[in-house]
Amino acid sequence: MTEAQQAAEEVQLEVSRREAESRKKVMDFFKQWKDDELSKRKDGGKESSRMMTKDVIPAIGERYLEEISKADIRQIVKNIQKRGADVLAREVFTLMRQMFQCAVDDELIENNPTASLNKKKLVGTGTERDRVLSEDEIKLLAKQMDNSGLLPTAKAAIWICLSTCCRIGELSKAKWEHVDFEKKMWTIPPENAKNGIALEVSLSDFTLKQFETIKAFNHGTSWLYPNRGKDGHVCTKTITKQIGDRQRSEPLTNRSQKADALILPGGKWSPHDLRRTGATLMASLGIKPEVIDRCQNHKEENKIRRTYQRYSYAPEMKEAWKILGVRLESLISGEAVAKVVPIAKNG
Repeated sequence: MTEAQQAAEEVQLEVSRREAESRKKVMDFFKQWKDDELSKRKDGGKESSRMMTKDVIPAIGERYLEEISKADIRQIVKNIQKRGADVLAREVFTLMRQMFQCAVDDELIENNPTASLNKKKLVGTGTERDRVLSEDEIKLLAKQMDNSGLLPTAKAAIWICLSTCCRIGELSKAKWEHVDFEKKMWTIPPENAKNGIALEVSLSDFTLKQFETIKAFNHGTSWLYPNRGKDGHVCTKTITKQIGDRQRSEPLTNRSQKADALILPGGKWSPHDLRRTGATLMASLGIKPEVIDRCQNHKEENKIRRTYQRYSYAPEMKEAWKILGVRLESLISGEAVAKVVPIAKNG
């Protein structure tokens, strides 16, 4: 071998060595991406990391980035959709697209395997739902829950979402220090609110009973809904899963056998639909739209109004939650109650 050939071979070996060193397995790059990108998100990337760790890493984590194909991406999405978790499938697809694009930007791979996939065709549009439970369905739901296999704390969560119009994630993250039983007030701190805006929820008698039910079961922890280790709150999707598992034609392996216990005539429903249902009931009871928006902790979109109109609507919100609670108590008990008339806005 000539000196020139030997030099060329050494160069090739060095190139091969560097290429090998630059190759990354999906699981290794995910750890890097999680630290560099996901950690900057509002929750520190905990929820996104959980989704990826559950559905993506077990499927392709041991393989190299450049080995992942469109077929692999489709299969991951398909496996999630088989569980009836279409929303989750969209979220996971978006996360995979973001992660692989970062790998492209870092010049670890030439092409993003998700790039040529049509998201709309693969995982749907995720269009806004408009499911609202009717009053007859609420009555039926109250009866069904007795034989649903749900813990009293999960049943209480359903009624709290319905009677306060809160988000299930806000309730899942709540601590007992946020609940004042004497003042009948639940404070949702900004770090627990989806929009980062704190909200003080006045508890109707109906809602207060639900918090008392939870307290009786989970009184020895800091959280209303503690995780198994009791060192944090339960996953924000836990209650939603429990409800979804009880709206199936057949039970899933290692999940609740009460597969059809919570099926309602109007179709599948979720905790977020309860939030919408509560707001709809408020409207039917004469509560003004601006008060309902405040009860749902919607952010005022108009910047001028947001800046100059600082009236809190606290009295009207308190009355709105009270009226809704009275109506729900009436529906569930089947007993007629005195009509509560909404108070007029001050000024």
